[in-house]
Amino acid sequence: MLMERRPFLSHARCEPAVPGVVLDQNGQPMATQLPGERALTIYLDKREIVTLMTLGQNPEALVLGYLRNQRLIDDIRDIAELHVSWEVSVAAVSTYRGDAGERCEDLLLRRTVTSGCGQGTQFGNALERLQPLHDDGFRVARSTVFALLEQVRQLDTVYKRCGAVHGCVLADSERILHHVEDIGRNNAVDSISGLMWLEGRSGNGAGSRKLFYTTGRLTSEMVIKTVEMGIPVLISRSGTTERGLDIARHGGLTLIGRAWNERFLVFNGSERIDFTK
Repeated sequence: MLMERRPFLSHARCEPAVPGVVLDQNGQPMATQLPGERALTIYLDKREIVTLMTLGQNPEALVLGYLRNQRLIDDIRDIAELHVSWEVSVAAVSTYRGDAGERCEDLLLRRTVTSGCGQGTQFGNALERLQPLHDDGFRVARSTVFALLEQVRQLDTVYKRCGAVHGCVLADSERILHHVEDIGRNNAVDSISGLMWLEGRSGNGAGSRKLFYTTGRLTSEMVIKTVEMGIPVLISRSGTTERGLDIARHGGLTLIGRAWNERFLVFNGSERIDFTK
């Protein structure tokens, strides 16, 4: 269901790759592409929140997802405007009340620097507010995981052209709903969260029966954000940290790592996986 009120967005997308010239192993020049890396400082009702390093492909979705996942804004309908200006590297978010920056002051004072690429930040105590996922009987066939991995492998990605970026995918079974790449895996997951928010895929059950794939390692913040989005299955081609696994157990999340071709390891939540199909 579409929202009754949507914020005004600037749609200030950047090209994710820029041309460059390098020397090969024989000292010969060759053309290449490099991922763009741009600083974007978020202001919430004129209150400076954080500076993110991003490709700039989906800046509005990134900002929305960041505000949502950090619980700095609870309802997207409270946002009047989100304007991104690359001339000054600023994303200005205005709410209808105009006092969101002041109201989230307590959260802003409680910062945790995370292990995200380029350094991530979490505000407040994320574990205290984390609500475990409910088992609604959702099951995923092994063949579905394999099919999703194959679809991800075939995507036309910035990574294939440039390297040095992470990607995330939201899927309904093996059908890809969203694919986002960015400098850090946290930016990519925040962008998908923002896209879900814009589509009205938020609240109870919004992420149920969905799969989330990431190229990045499964650290605590990645697990927390997936649980917060209500998505029951998180898949990575990399592994998990000990704290990531602990939080997955607490949050009732199915955690799959080392997923590549027709291989994967289930670290938690094996009851959601049908190994016979």
